[in-house]
Amino acid sequence: MRPEHLLTLATLIALAWSFGATLALLRSFKTPSWLGISYVAVSLSTLAAVLWLHSMLSPGRNSVVYLFTKLAAGDLHHVCAAGLGLCIGFGPALWPWQDQWQMPATSRWRWILKAAGLGSILCAFVFLSLLTLQEQVKPYVKRRSLASIVANPIGYTSQDGVKMEEYFDCDFHPLQIAIGPDGQLYATAYRGAAYQHGVVMRIGPDPATGLVHSTQVARSLGRPHGLAFYQGNLYVSRCGQYARAENGTLTGVNTGAVTLLKDLDGDGIMDYYDDIVSDLPGAQGPDPLHQNNGIVFSDAGELYITAGAHADRAPSLHPYEGTILRANADGSNLMVFARGLRNPFDVVIGPDQEVFCTDNDASDRRNGDELNHLKEGQHYGFPHADGIAEHPAGSISPLAITRTGTYQGIAYTDSPKLPEKYRNCLYIVGYGNGDVYRVRLHPEGASYRAEVSLFARVPAALDIAIDADGAFYVSCFHSKKIFRLTHREALE
Repeated sequence: MRPEHLLTLATLIALAWSFGATLALLRSFKTPSWLGISYVAVSLSTLAAVLWLHSMLSPGRNSVVYLFTKLAAGDLHHVCAAGLGLCIGFGPALWPWQDQWQMPATSRWRWILKAAGLGSILCAFVFLSLLTLQEQVKPYVKRRSLASIVANPIGYTSQDGVKMEEYFDCDFHPLQIAIGPDGQLYATAYRGAAYQHGVVMRIGPDPATGLVHSTQVARSLGRPHGLAFYQGNLYVSRCGQYARAENGTLTGVNTGAVTLLKDLDGDGIMDYYDDIVSDLPGAQGPDPLHQNNGIVFSDAGELYITAGAHADRAPSLHPYEGTILRANADGSNLMVFARGLRNPFDVVIGPDQEVFCTDNDASDRRNGDELNHLKEGQHYGFPHADGIAEHPAGSISPLAITRTGTYQGIAYTDSPKLPEKYRNCLYIVGYGNGDVYRVRLHPEGASYRAEVSLFARVPAALDIAIDADGAFYVSCFHSKKIFRLTHREALE
């Protein structure tokens, strides 16, 4: 078991123990004993200590929220560790009720306790077996998330004729993904404690065995998000989090950059790093999850870069906040292409070399995440409006909005290997609900009308990439999975 699974185990043991001890104390509230009070205090202190340890090992992350996010995502490791923890914690939770064991054999309390104790032992054996044999069990277990159960009782779904399969079970948290010139999948990812080790992974079949495996091709990148290829070279959008203290004031440092990576010796590992764009805002508070995210190249070699705003309602700290930037392939001639965006997560070149992006709405308004058709020099409303809110004169309203999840990764395909209804469409990942949307664009004036429909549901999905053969790859950040969707007609 990994440390994060041991923490889940310990948390649920302490949680079950403290719940049972507290319940027993409340039962004997009229005649409380110091022993019972002490027992409750020790159990609650143990729970607090486990949560404190979790926060120390993962600074900046709410351990309770993280734990339940893992459980909601249906992660088999965490679900089994949590179940085993509840069963083990059931033992000390029953201790205050030990006097009931001495009651006559006909007492219903005695039989209830015996049944509960036996049930916890049997369940503990089942969860322990699943943890031990999880690699053998996984192919027969249908992964579910609580959100997907509510939204869709059947679970993972895709359109008729589209086959969905788990492509790779990662030992890292995949972020954004792209297809490389070698036809293999590349992913930016977080590794290490508190997601502090940013890497780029190559994922594809091993030539010797045919089994899908991963190779770390770049490391020590801070917070790498977007990645793109141009003329055989890899480019990564990345940043750090760093504040400088001067004269009693803390000031966030502009750590955002787009880095060119090259493999000079041909061993498949990047050994040349060069920031072609630097001094981007990066990740600064009060919303430090916003940074320079997705990047993409046009056929003409123009590099487009997304840059998030640091807050919902605050003066900009940097002229590039809340924008889409454009530069030459070597990073020169950097300029603001479009403004008025809050946290554009991904950007793509669509039909006719037009530019599209997803944009997250303001946290305190929840007006809906946006799909935007970007035009040079235009303003897209933020911070004055977003989503369904009426946009002021002079700004551009979104093509499409979602309020049931978030718009994150976006991709476009015109692969002739796909049936006509799946070609020339944008595909957007909704992180909050796992929905993958197909967006057919109908020309309308100088822009388009978007027709949005559900293409698939992949809980915990974050980004999407599509190869030349029409295979769709979806990254799942929290569950650490890569899924592949293929159409039967694309296989012929």
